[in-house]
Amino acid sequence: MHFQPIEPSAGDAYLSQAEGGGAVSREPEPSTALDPFDDVFGSTPASPTEHRDAQSAAHPSDMRRLQTEHATAGYREGVTAAKDSSMQSGFDEGFSLGATIGQRAGQLLGTLEGVSDAFKGQTSEAALAAEKLLTEAHEELSTTRIVSPEYWAPDGNWTFEVKAGEGEDVLFPDVANAHPLIRKWNDIVDEHINLWKINPSILDDDTGPRLDAMADEPLISSAPPAAKKPLDW
Repeated sequence: MHFQPIEPSAGDAYLSQAEGGGAVSREPEPSTALDPFDDVFGSTPASPTEHRDAQSAAHPSDMRRLQTEHATAGYREGVTAAKDSSMQSGFDEGFSLGATIGQRAGQLLGTLEGVSDAFKGQTSEAALAAEKLLTEAHEELSTTRIVSPEYWAPDGNWTFEVKAGEGEDVLFPDVANAHPLIRKWNDIVDEHINLWKINPSILDDDTGPRLDAMADEPLISSAPPAAKKPLDW
C-alpha cells in the first residue's frame, strides 16, 4: 500500500526545536487563495453620495445661487451710481471740446471750398491744385481721422501736447488749435489766404446786406376753375 507523504506542520517544527534539533521555526504563510466572497463583503471606498451629503450639510444648496444674485445686484447698483455721478459731466466736457474742434475744422474746410469754387469751370493748374487740396482736406479733417486713437486716449484725454494760450488754464480752443491735423491745415490755409489776398475778417461782419424776405402771396393759377360736382352718396 502506498502512503502519501505528510508535509511537516508548524507544530512539528516547534517539537524538533524543543528536542534540540536545529530546525528554525517558520511562521505560516498567508493564504493566497481567492476568497469567493471578497468582492461582496470586502471593504469599499466611501460612497460619493455620502460625500455629497456631507458637503451639502456644510454648504446649503442655494448658497451659490444667493452669492451670484447678490454679486450681480451689487455690480448693477455700482454701475448705475457711477453713471449718475460722472456721465453728465463727461458728456458736457466731451461735447464742448468736440464742438470747438469741429468748428475749427469747418472753418478751414470752408475757406478751401471758397478757393476751389473761385476756380470752378477752369482747367488751369491752380484750379486743379485747389480741387486736389480740398479733397485731401476733406479726408484728413473728417470726424474719423480727428477722433482716431492716434490722438486720443481711451479715457477721452488728448495725447498730443497742448500749451495754454492765455493764462495758466488750458481752454478748449487751445486743445483744438494744438490738434496735429488742425495745426497742419491751419498752416496750409494761411498760405492760401496770403496767396490769394483773402480777408477773413469779412466773415466776422454781421452788418452786410441781407435779402429781404419775400411776402407770402396767394398763388394764382391760370387754369379755369373746375366745376364742383355733387357728392354721389
